[in-house]
Amino acid sequence: MFMNNLNETLPLIDLGVIDYNSALDIQHKILDMVSSGVFHGIILFLEHSPVITIGNNRNRKNIISNEADLKKQGIELIQSNRGGDVTFHGPGQLVCYPVFNLNYFGKDLGVFVYKLEQIVIDVLQEYKIKGTRIEKLRGVFVGAGKIASVGIHVKKWITFHGFSFNINVNLGYFDNIIACGLRDYVPVSLEKLLGKPVSISDVKELVNEKIKKIFGVSTCKQSFNDPDSVI
Repeated sequence: MFMNNLNETLPLIDLGVIDYNSALDIQHKILDMVSSGVFHGIILFLEHSPVITIGNNRNRKNIISNEADLKKQGIELIQSNRGGDVTFHGPGQLVCYPVFNLNYFGKDLGVFVYKLEQIVIDVLQEYKIKGTRIEKLRGVFVGAGKIASVGIHVKKWITFHGFSFNINVNLGYFDNIIACGLRDYVPVSLEKLLGKPVSISDVKELVNEKIKKIFGVSTCKQSFNDPDSVI
């Protein structure tokens, strides 16, 4: 059964634009903090430098471009331990990594993923866009377009990784892959759906509000320049 801890205040840290491995290092530091009980959860907002990540299935068949072409475009290629298939992260895409101890937020991974998807669906409603789930697939879809991906890893009921939400990201980057291995659902962005640029800061505010509502928590925003200041 999912539990809402209405008295819980979770740090929300905005890392800005950061490379994938640096963000992963920070996640591991935060995971240690959550494991030790300093916090029951910490939320990270960020945008990644251009990177293609391979899920823990280690399947590379959905990468269309070779590594030399990716390098020319300034795209890193990294093996990740998150769930899911190959995907792209880059500037203009909001990434949310909730590092949560599910002993305090309900030990049910299916419910946790459902709630991550619901955050995006509820934000889309604010823009009068209907986001949907598709049976047996993770993420959020708008018609035949995929606007958000979910990939998590769990260690002793503590989650890391999370979801990515296409806001103003350059969709051309996705031409290098078959995103999430889905040929029938093309990546789409909020900017493309609305026909105009969208403030990623505004979306962050909405995502924060939906996190608070869906997980029944309060958040305390923190910002920093030195990643080591997280700990």
